[in-house]
Amino acid sequence: MRASIPNGTGAMGEARQSFIKRAPSKAPNAIDCVHRRLERGTYPIFNGQPNSRPDEAMIRPSPLAGVRILDISEGIAAPFCAKLLGDLGADVVKVERPGTGDETREMGPFPDGPDDRPTRSESSATFFFLNTSKRSVVLDTEATRRREQLAALVQQFDVVVAGETAESLDARGIGYDALRRWNPEVILTTISGFGSFGPHSAYESSHLVSCAVGGWTHLCGLPDREPLQVGGAISETLAGAFATAATQLAVLGRMRHGCGDHIDVSVQQAVLAGAQIPTMLYEYRGIVPERYSSVGAGAGTCCMLPTADGIIGINALTRPQWRMLCEFFGRGDIAENERYRTLSWVTADERVDEIRAAFREALADRTAEELFHQAQGWRVPFGLVPDMAGMFDLPPHRHRGFIVPLDHPVAGTVEVPGIPFRATATAPRPFRPPLLGEHTDAVLGDLPEAPASHTGDDSDGPNPLPLEGVRVLDLSMFFAGPVCAQIAADAGAEVIKFESIQRIDGWRGSASSNANTELPGWESSPYFNWVNRNKRGVTLNLKDPRGVAIIKRMVADADVLIENYTPRVMANFGLDYDTLRDINPRLVMISLSGFGADSPWRDYVAFGMSTEQMAGFTHLTGYPGGEPLFTGTTGGDLFSGVMGANALFAALNHRDRTGEGQHIDFGQVEACSLYVGDAMTAWSLAGVDPGRVGNGHHQYPLQGVYPCRDNRWIAITCKTETHCAALAEMVGDRKIAEAGAGCHDAIAAWTAHRQHLALMADLQAAGIPAGAVMNGPDLLTDPQIAAREGLRLQDRPGLGAKHYPGQPYRFRRAAPPPNERAPLLGEHTSEVLKEYTGLTDDDIAELVIDDVVGTVPIAAR
Repeated sequence: MRASIPNGTGAMGEARQSFIKRAPSKAPNAIDCVHRRLERGTYPIFNGQPNSRPDEAMIRPSPLAGVRILDISEGIAAPFCAKLLGDLGADVVKVERPGTGDETREMGPFPDGPDDRPTRSESSATFFFLNTSKRSVVLDTEATRRREQLAALVQQFDVVVAGETAESLDARGIGYDALRRWNPEVILTTISGFGSFGPHSAYESSHLVSCAVGGWTHLCGLPDREPLQVGGAISETLAGAFATAATQLAVLGRMRHGCGDHIDVSVQQAVLAGAQIPTMLYEYRGIVPERYSSVGAGAGTCCMLPTADGIIGINALTRPQWRMLCEFFGRGDIAENERYRTLSWVTADERVDEIRAAFREALADRTAEELFHQAQGWRVPFGLVPDMAGMFDLPPHRHRGFIVPLDHPVAGTVEVPGIPFRATATAPRPFRPPLLGEHTDAVLGDLPEAPASHTGDDSDGPNPLPLEGVRVLDLSMFFAGPVCAQIAADAGAEVIKFESIQRIDGWRGSASSNANTELPGWESSPYFNWVNRNKRGVTLNLKDPRGVAIIKRMVADADVLIENYTPRVMANFGLDYDTLRDINPRLVMISLSGFGADSPWRDYVAFGMSTEQMAGFTHLTGYPGGEPLFTGTTGGDLFSGVMGANALFAALNHRDRTGEGQHIDFGQVEACSLYVGDAMTAWSLAGVDPGRVGNGHHQYPLQGVYPCRDNRWIAITCKTETHCAALAEMVGDRKIAEAGAGCHDAIAAWTAHRQHLALMADLQAAGIPAGAVMNGPDLLTDPQIAAREGLRLQDRPGLGAKHYPGQPYRFRRAAPPPNERAPLLGEHTSEVLKEYTGLTDDDIAELVIDDVVGTVPIAAR
């Protein structure tokens, strides 16, 4: 079909040519377009929602019912934050500009059909996805005569979400201090490219720029080509997901101490959190890896290869998986070959290409789907690499109801990715996005005439940490579950991490840095040491009845249990949710499996790289017309962990209000798919698969990555003609103002002799969004990250002081977060078991003798 996207030239035009258009035309059905509007100002729990159905959602409540969000943002990151809160059941009111509304109403892509502006603005795929579960009011927040209405609105809401810096809001007269005068308990969440409160806070940004300054672009691409942005807009959606978690934490904290707060989120820091640990690789091993993202830059063997039908992702993170992978392809000789014993997939060389060629030959005539299922039988985590159409056809997505059809008065029935989990006590469900100003009369008509003004007072001292007093049992390993637990730990929760000497956390072994020969390898993994800070470490063999009994005793007084085994494992231990609920009905348990416990792929293995493949990240990443590439991120694990934290905090909100615990059956591939939900909706609504556009953008007239001095690079985005004109003046070539991306060579010749960091400052001074492509050393000395304390310094015995990425958000009024290093193996076993289970020294000595607990892995003896 012919799909409509905005007009333009340059990078936008190039991106348009690479779009794949295959969906059948879908004209809105007149009967399907009949929807009653929301007419009351209070939150409509299920019967009042558009598209509500007589299913389980009608019976079980949404976890954030009663929380009210005022969304005054535009664009991607902040609206995505508000959308996630709305999908979880909060009442979200979106404030839009008169006439045009949110800028994404003009971004498209659009379906075929009437081309008049009102129709187009209601059928933009980008707006549609980012603004589900919201109501819309039209209000000019800049007009003085409307400021009283905004003040009155703020009085009615718990949270205000803004997509700009604190300084920008202050300049407009609607900063945090102003909001507090209107509502002393208000929570303000601000999200911007570089974050507020630093020397770069006024810098302009874009997804391309964020990828560059956060560490993704440095590793994304091929050695003989320019570095790449990651496909889609996942720097923005990741920042939005982090902002959602932080906002929920502030709401939970206010339920405990009664005070509001201001949360400020940096997209740059969100990208750093998801990057392939560039700062830690440099500090631990002196490595500054170069881009080679035709293979995964993680701890093991990862690549993607074409098959007779489709592309297969080959992933082996551990040494046993590597051996099984070679055996699977009938090439056990490769695993035994001395030539490949020292091969590093972090610092890849020609040997990687030799192995890929051998595996490609072994694929023969088999299909991707056939290989995927066969490999899972070997417990090797292969991944499919679906396009956007294929994303909708993944069996777990359909089986679990993750794909949600929403009926819209203009766009018709549109399928979108929905809730990435199923829960026993709550059932959130998205509803369609609003028409522009659809609820203006209903919302503004209920406002008080003269809002009161209060005097803000910060003299009460800092707020307690939001999860102070919450106890979390962390039974998870590797990355997704530990990230979820880390976010809770950084917010003040007491997190107890469980491993066993029979099976230590996989990151301790597979990601060991061997940075210090005096320190055991299992204590020198940068991944483990980063993601397990602020936790106490306990070893416990859960295959021993005594270990299971200890967990049950601790569950009785716990608030949360986190695990990310495949679904069969906890039941095999005798620790299924029904058993634990009988012990503690208030327990919130979250199980973060790859595909969900009730899916046809429930027992399939998933790791970060395979999740990245299955969720569409790699399909969208690469050079135009080229093969899919890895993203230069840590894969899907961190993305899953952040979404898991959102599901967990929503369940705690429900528990704190009702006393009811629950089990969250969370799917990691589903969660990661949400980060490219705008691209999925582009397919569903308009029949457009964005595909791989390199460093282009479908709307901006000019965008690219250009060479600098000393083999460094600069990312430049010109969103407007004004940006192009400013760049043309700097370069001294007026053609740039006219031809946009057609002047790539002229711009590259100008940038080639300039220093990348200095050039970023010069371009930003001219008002042009730009970012140096930063590596580990650059990030360690970046003044904006330093000003925001974005890297946490921790001293580990035998290893020394290292910097670890902090959370990409700051609480203005909360107490400082804890900063305790990750535990040594079994470091706190004795004190925790004495404190929480009443065991004596003699009891613990017996457990040590029997290898139920310990401090040295059995494999190391």
